[in-house]
Amino acid sequence: MANTEVDPVGRWVVVDHFGAVTTLLAVGDQEHAGVSPRRNLDRRAREVLLPALSEVIGSGAALRRIVHLGGDAYQVDARPVITPDRSHVTGAYGVFVPAADPVPEPPLIGAWQWTVDTSGNNVGSTSSQWDASLYRLHEFSPDEVQSSRGPVGDWLTRLLPYEERARVKTTVDAGLAAANGVHQLLTFGAVTRPDTPNPGRKQLALVGTSTVLPDRPGVFYAYGFTREVPKPSTYRTTGLDIVDAAEFARAYFALAGDVAYAAVDCLQSSTFMTSPSWGRLGLHEPFEGDIASLALAEDRPAFEEFVAAARRSVDHDAATHDVRLVRDDGSPARFRVRAARVDRTVAASRYLLLSFEARS
Repeated sequence: MANTEVDPVGRWVVVDHFGAVTTLLAVGDQEHAGVSPRRNLDRRAREVLLPALSEVIGSGAALRRIVHLGGDAYQVDARPVITPDRSHVTGAYGVFVPAADPVPEPPLIGAWQWTVDTSGNNVGSTSSQWDASLYRLHEFSPDEVQSSRGPVGDWLTRLLPYEERARVKTTVDAGLAAANGVHQLLTFGAVTRPDTPNPGRKQLALVGTSTVLPDRPGVFYAYGFTREVPKPSTYRTTGLDIVDAAEFARAYFALAGDVAYAAVDCLQSSTFMTSPSWGRLGLHEPFEGDIASLALAEDRPAFEEFVAAARRSVDHDAATHDVRLVRDDGSPARFRVRAARVDRTVAASRYLLLSFEARS
């Protein structure tokens, strides 16, 4: 099937460059996930913009020039993306417009680098480095770095929301360990302005690679850049052996001792997952019914109201509710219940995770 050529005039084009390979990542807000720029951009872009991008990748210096093509004149602006220590050009971004038109504002692209050992631990006091643009992208100051591992430590523990940490951490660890020089793409949600009264969220995309340092056995060098994207996009994990992030949820459920967990589908009024501790606390297993049906008749209306409120409130995670549930042997037992929405982006989450703590 033939590629549909993209006309990028007036839109910033972003490419990465690792080894001898340059791939197209974005044209404006349109993602392209690492395809060939020559095969996907139209003839005008191939003749006006791509030579400029190749030049800045080779020189590491930005350029602005007028290019003439078929009687038309275009203003070209091309800029390299360079690692914080200025050792590697990892990509470029550029735009071309009719010579009389203004150049649109460029995207904010932040570069990073990280030197680690085989376990992913930092090597050297300046192992983890970000450039100024990456701090701006995260709306985070270098003065706010708290981790002894540098900005990457704060990124993993403060700048990623809880729901992203396992997936991002396991992917990054696998990429470091592979050290195959192949570019990897990863999109993720990020927290901006952490520890402030007004934190924010962004959707970001990371592209990078990891290589072995030939003069330092057992030491890997990872580098790349990060940019904002309009929505989650395809990410590639070529040649990586990644631990499934879902295994963290399984392990968390398995560790439950004096507390039982249940995942419920509120639209189907069904329970589709319970922790191993469910049966140990005397509750019926396997259980797949309406969670409210376990409550004593006189407790059920208030319990149903608690569940309904939990679906709709993003601040409900800290709320508790005491309810008497009927155990497998028919006897009632008092439990303290907490509920957390799974989907926090909709008015009413379809899925809830509930914890049940036995009370005397």
